[in-house]
Amino acid sequence: MVQIITAIISATATLIVCLINNHYQRKRDKNTLAQEKEKQQENLTAHLQEIIQNQDDSTNKIRGEIEMVKYQLSELTKRVEKHNNVIERTYELEKRTEIQEEKILVANHRIKDLEEDIKKAVGQ
Repeated sequence: MVQIITAIISATATLIVCLINNHYQRKRDKNTLAQEKEKQQENLTAHLQEIIQNQDDSTNKIRGEIEMVKYQLSELTKRVEKHNNVIERTYELEKRTEIQEEKILVANHRIKDLEEDIKKAVGQ
């Protein structure tokens, strides 16, 4: 009977030690999980901040490129206006040249007619 009581006391002590050990292990695991969760949140926050910073940098680069395209477009517009001005002036010069050529042809005809009249007058 003494052995049975000793076994029961021993089993009870072992059970109590196991329960106490289990309690502290669960407490430690909760703390570890809480710390890991906190680290994950910190990492996530840092990652999100990095993404936002990268997005801001990308947005600034895009804005800079847009400004450059606007500048290049305005320069191209100026060049096109100059080109169109040259084309208009060339067209006007071609008109004048046609008129001058027509006048030269008329003058040549008149000279030729005058020469023929002189030849006729001298030949008579």
